[in-house]
Amino acid sequence: MTDARAALVLSAAAPDCQAAAAALFPGLAAHVLEAGDLRPSAPFRGPLFELLGRVPRGSPAGLVVPVVVPGAEARATEAGAPGRLPLPGEAVPVADHVNLTGRGPLTGPWPAGVPRDFPAMTGIYQPGLVRPEKGARVYSSGVVAAGVADARRLTRFEARAVREGGWPIVSDSLIPVAIVAAYYGVRLAACGVVRAATDDRE
Repeated sequence: MTDARAALVLSAAAPDCQAAAAALFPGLAAHVLEAGDLRPSAPFRGPLFELLGRVPRGSPAGLVVPVVVPGAEARATEAGAPGRLPLPGEAVPVADHVNLTGRGPLTGPWPAGVPRDFPAMTGIYQPGLVRPEKGARVYSSGVVAAGVADARRLTRFEARAVREGGWPIVSDSLIPVAIVAAYYGVRLAACGVVRAATDDRE
């Protein structure tokens, strides 16, 4: 990495994500993206490609998106208990991911003249850069997130895979950003803000 300071910060439009972005990356104004912007439907279209394409290769970018802890047991777990799962409102640094959707933002027709290449994902995440100055509660030093089609309504396959894999959080907006970042050679200081599975806010 060329610099430990994030070159830019991307945040989901939800107020809790914007507040966490401000606490985790003070001094940097977050680029707020709607759900459709975080999950582009075609390669190289939309603000996600435009913003990450400007970041120098090897530089880190901050990312704050909503995540869900699947299973009712998370709501009954007390803060501070050994082996507990993250609670709603906590920030969870991401150390790696597994994509359960079978799709990504580089699927579909590519513009002429753009090199067609699927990037390596090894080392894309930099959880050590997710450190709050104050305010945001950070859970753990980094977890593996599962990418799903809809974090509030897992398919049978997704629910079983998450349960058997033991992945503590799921997200429907993290993995597309990570793949686009990897394409441009950008590292991610990625963080999920936990919300209840029944929370319908965007």
